[in-house]
Amino acid sequence: MNPYDVTPYIDLSYVATHPNRLATMARFLGKQPAPVEACRVLEIGCAAGGNLLPMAYGLPRAEFVGIDYSARQIEEGKQRIAALGLNNVQLICADLVEIDASMEAALGTFDYFVAHGVYSWTPPQVRDALLALCKRVLRPHGVAYISYNTYPGWHTLGLVRDAMMYHSRNAASPEEQAVQGREMASFLAHHANDGIHKEIFRHYVELLNKDLKGTDNSFLLHDELSEVNDPVYFYQFVDHIGQHGLQYLIEADLRTVLPLSFTAGTQSALQEMAKDAIDLEQKMDFLRNQMFRQTLVCHTEVPVARRIQPHALMGGWLRSQAKRTTMDATAQRPGVVQFSSKDEATLATDHPLSVAAMEILAKAWPRALRYDDLLAEARQVVGIRGGSGELDGRQEEMALVSTLLRACGQSPQLVEVNSFHPQLVTTVSAQPVASRMARFEAQTRSIVTNLWHERVTLLPVQQSLLRFLDGDHSLADVAALLGNSVTDAELDEHLRWFAYAALLVA
Repeated sequence: MNPYDVTPYIDLSYVATHPNRLATMARFLGKQPAPVEACRVLEIGCAAGGNLLPMAYGLPRAEFVGIDYSARQIEEGKQRIAALGLNNVQLICADLVEIDASMEAALGTFDYFVAHGVYSWTPPQVRDALLALCKRVLRPHGVAYISYNTYPGWHTLGLVRDAMMYHSRNAASPEEQAVQGREMASFLAHHANDGIHKEIFRHYVELLNKDLKGTDNSFLLHDELSEVNDPVYFYQFVDHIGQHGLQYLIEADLRTVLPLSFTAGTQSALQEMAKDAIDLEQKMDFLRNQMFRQTLVCHTEVPVARRIQPHALMGGWLRSQAKRTTMDATAQRPGVVQFSSKDEATLATDHPLSVAAMEILAKAWPRALRYDDLLAEARQVVGIRGGSGELDGRQEEMALVSTLLRACGQSPQLVEVNSFHPQLVTTVSAQPVASRMARFEAQTRSIVTNLWHERVTLLPVQQSLLRFLDGDHSLADVAALLGNSVTDAELDEHLRWFAYAALLVA
């Protein structure tokens, strides 16, 4: 039987696959991709639509098609579509290898092509079919996203996989295989001889027991314990897509592309040693022990300039959740202000316009601000005049752009650039309304998708509360429905948190 019919994959949203991210990253290289609000998107390996349906809900003028070879998950996805009343998305059960010309003609062409969790977990003939389909249906200036496991990082994870596969080889069911796989990983972590391998095993077990992987076996069964799991080096992936008329564009995460995590000496050595952009990124993969990539590709006929373009930032929507923090005493310098994000990335700057911009963005969260509006407000705070004829103003702006780009390259939590803005609200009304998509998801699980296509984890009381925020209930109604489980002050706090988490709509 199809393993995904036996054990459906827990299908969640992946922010890096959203056309907003794909368009933004393409614009960083000077491309002009299709407008996010009215594009066509094809997702291969869509499961029950956990990634695709929130996109369709958030972009009602766009069109979405999902393909998966699990009949069980496609049927479940169709039921979700009907329940949500979505009319801009369809799911199709099909095997990639068997898609014929008539089906392809019915599908049409697409601005964005998404294949998350497919390439490394399918046989060679399916990988070839995936890339061939991408070449045929991707529009001339389209952007495709393909994720895959990579070496050298998977050389170390491969040790754990081999041990788990061996120990669970006679398991009678997928659930038993997962239990035995976890048992073997724990055994290795506790009993391996001291040294690098023991540290690898310990680190893996920590990851295995963390977040969803610790509670849902489908992650383990369809990744490390999948029958097929074929990592490749980055350069090998680039060679493979080239055979199908596709080329590397950029990564979905700017941190993978830029060497900002390395010391100045290492950055200089990399630049001297690297023969080209592909060689540079492959060498960075060796230094980072990279184990996973989210690569964007395009047609080989499209010219690609390997240089980050500031206009992508200057024409986009910016947001940041970073807070002003105190610098370590040994690193403090006069006039320098530090901002930190939840992932512990930091940005230090003594540039007044940049400091003002970062503080403005933090106050605007979860909204994003258009670059021009941010610049105007920051100038007003600092007292710097603008205008193309004023040299000082232009120099200050370029310094701001440089700071913001540096922050983007360190962490999207420091500064994130977007190509569109969702219809969210940041104030709690008398009859608050939560995203219909999030309310639907909250019926069966605590992880919901916000209006930025990010995952948000709810407390049990928040999961119950969210379902009542349909616009038909006043705050008094909601309080009554919750009974004595929350006080008025706690209810107010939860509602304000929903707004902060980008879950409320007009």
